[in-house]
Amino acid sequence: MQQARLVHVLGNTWCIESHVTIPVYFLNGREVILLDSGYANWDRAPLDALLQEHDLHVQAILGSHSHNDHNGNHAYFQATHQAEVILRDVEAAIVSDFSLMTAAYFPSTPGELERELPYLQLKADRVFSANTAEISIGSKTFGLVPLPGHTPGHTGIITPDDVFYVGDALLSNEVLQAAKLPSILDWTKDSESKRSLLSEHHSRYILAHRGVYTEITTIVEENLSDKNRRTAQLHDWLRSRDVWLLNEIEQFLWKQLGLHGKSFLTRVAFQRNVRCALEYLIAEEMVCREFRDGAFWYWVVQ
Repeated sequence: MQQARLVHVLGNTWCIESHVTIPVYFLNGREVILLDSGYANWDRAPLDALLQEHDLHVQAILGSHSHNDHNGNHAYFQATHQAEVILRDVEAAIVSDFSLMTAAYFPSTPGELERELPYLQLKADRVFSANTAEISIGSKTFGLVPLPGHTPGHTGIITPDDVFYVGDALLSNEVLQAAKLPSILDWTKDSESKRSLLSEHHSRYILAHRGVYTEITTIVEENLSDKNRRTAQLHDWLRSRDVWLLNEIEQFLWKQLGLHGKSFLTRVAFQRNVRCALEYLIAEEMVCREFRDGAFWYWVVQ
């Protein structure tokens, strides 16, 4: 089991370095607020061990979005610590029912999600909207910044120490280089959210994947450049044939990207990400799509 490590960031803001970076705000010497809760399979045991070692109690979880690497332990801490779970309204709806969860994990069925990701379903104790600028937990106030794109309600969180947790709106250069295909629901909104971060000025920044930074201008530019590179690459690859069926594109990209694995999440994430990338290429008028003979056909705009 990989050990989780508690790292000081600024003031009462810390982070837990495990398989992902989980920001932690100390209300006092024992009560803490988690900003996300990591993977269920990989982070739960290390998190439990760290909390027990430091005699910490999770008072609340303020979540950035609904993906399994960020809300894998929400329901667990809600049950074991009686932690208050606070989520953006749309993200709370997604995890409230396996049928709604298919919106985040398409193409999958409610039955598959209940079997493979049972720990994700929960009822949030409190929700907030896109127009909510801040939220109080105890006597402390946290800023909320809508950063849609990665998911519909993806939200950045600013701790009382002026530490900005950007969640998955940005990836570190190391993670970008290792990524095969971006996990982005709406590529257009995601780019807008990334650009909006250039006008944010805070004392520190935390990325979920991964690290703590004093400035993010370079990271924003790297992320936008990476998206442009991937867009051009996908467009160029699809030029190798005159016309494609969706399953042919999936098979082709699987090989081109050198992907492996047969797990449920590997399959679902890949299929979802391919379809989201295609939607962006269509929106940008780089690819055309037509429904005929019972199937969607795709071709590159020359």
